Amino acid sequence: MAADIRRISRRGLVVGAACVTAAGLEYASFRGAFDHRRWPGAAGAQRYAASLGALGRDDGHSGIVHIGHSTHLVVLGGVRFLTDPWFYDPAFGALCHDILPAVAPSGLGELDAILVTHDHADHADLRAMDEMDKRATIYVPTAELAARVRSLGFREIAILRPWEAHRQRGVTVTAVPALHDIYEVGYVLQAHGRSVYFAGDTRLHPDLPALAERFAPTAAILPVDGTRLTGAGLQVMTPADAVSAARTLGCKLVLPSHAEAGFSDPLAEHVLVSTVPQARDRFFEMMTAQLPGVACRVPEPGELISM
Repeated sequence: MAADIRRISRRGLVVGAACVTAAGLEYASFRGAFDHRRWPGAAGAQRYAASLGALGRDDGHSGIVHIGHSTHLVVLGGVRFLTDPWFYDPAFGALCHDILPAVAPSGLGELDAILVTHDHADHADLRAMDEMDKRATIYVPTAELAARVRSLGFREIAILRPWEAHRQRGVTVTAVPALHDIYEVGYVLQAHGRSVYFAGDTRLHPDLPALAERFAPTAAILPVDGTRLTGAGLQVMTPADAVSAARTLGCKLVLPSHAEAGFSDPLAEHVLVSTVPQARDRFFEMMTAQLPGVACRVPEPGELISM
């Protein structure tokens, strides 16, 4: 009997140690310790090419081309800004595209600037950025991220703190406050009588009324999936929060963002983090019911939304 107990105890210790090790490796993977990412494929290359053709490069064309998740091509007067690039799966070792991006990073074409709101793998995909137009100016919130981007060969890098501005070929780029689980900024682009607010990953914050007063955005790209980290609370707007933000901003056009990813790993999905299911559709339904005077668009990858 004593020998059996010892064997069971040893087996229990081995199994317990294995579980702890596996959980530790899983958590390390979720934090980005291992880079085992792959290119998931594209879903809208022809649509994207048609959108670029419609926009052109002259001063008279403006619009937003959705790429995927939080990645959008915002064009003001022919000047091209890419937001929060993410192309390679999985980010954090567990987050994958539920809806494939429109094109590969090498297929984006000419870029004037890349706007990075914060240093998370689904917003600052440096492997993908290394395949993009190196003539682009990179906007980042921190010196640490600037150094990593510079190592890729980008020469023009601007670090903007909240309310700081920079001119890019006639477009004013202003960093604005944001609230997330790490330091983050949003961006406002202004030119040709239009103002576009890209909110990044933020949750609702007290500077939104000031942002509305200063910039009167005509369009806003708002996160909607309600990311909630276990033990840390809500970190990204829910669909209801995004409707509230749209009401405060008073914009004429709004697009949902940060709602096209899912977890390939059940530990991450059920233990470490949660999101609002079908957040894009719920946001559209709530906008239609509560703010019918605001145009709400939920574009497919590669689709052009005119402004």
